[in-house]
Amino acid sequence: MVFRPGQFKREPFSLEKKNIFLLGMRASGKTTLGRALAVALGCDWVDTDALVVEAAGRSIEAIVAAEGWDGFRRLESGALASAAGLPGKVVSTGGGIVLSEANRDLMGKTGVSFYLAADAGLLVGRMMRDPNAAQRPPLTPLDVHEEVVAVMTEREPLYMSSMDHLLQANRAVEELVDDVLVALGLKEWDYRQKERVMDRY
Repeated sequence: MVFRPGQFKREPFSLEKKNIFLLGMRASGKTTLGRALAVALGCDWVDTDALVVEAAGRSIEAIVAAEGWDGFRRLESGALASAAGLPGKVVSTGGGIVLSEANRDLMGKTGVSFYLAADAGLLVGRMMRDPNAAQRPPLTPLDVHEEVVAVMTEREPLYMSSMDHLLQANRAVEELVDDVLVALGLKEWDYRQKERVMDRY
């Protein structure tokens, strides 16, 4: 049996009904991809960390210093609920958004999730080059590399169980935008190129 390109084309994704959630570790590129993807789709983009800072009127560092990470996570869940309330957005989430089962359920019901997978070396390199890194409080008493490995070990199963599609964070942002559009059925697959997006199923 011969299969033709487009023979099993899925129903295109509709921003009128759902949001797009970007998941992944800190420094995996969720903010950069979120901005670029929103431009490509002509839709709104929001960042849950930015929503938390705006609502609290202080930096993440100040929030954690005063209320601990548990306090920040409560605010983060509120920010996600606000972002997910109406469809039509690209939402860049905080790295720990998947720690809450309620958050995972909400994203599953209101959108399609992409996980930006990255190895520890890539993440640490980006963190060391980030001028805003000092404003982000550590999650553990470990050094940067050890912390990334420890946090990734904890969160990887949650990212994997929450995602609909897997992206490789080491790819250029323009390529990642194309990967997302193809995965959503909004752009034809280029069969001359190797597979770049892995569906969960």
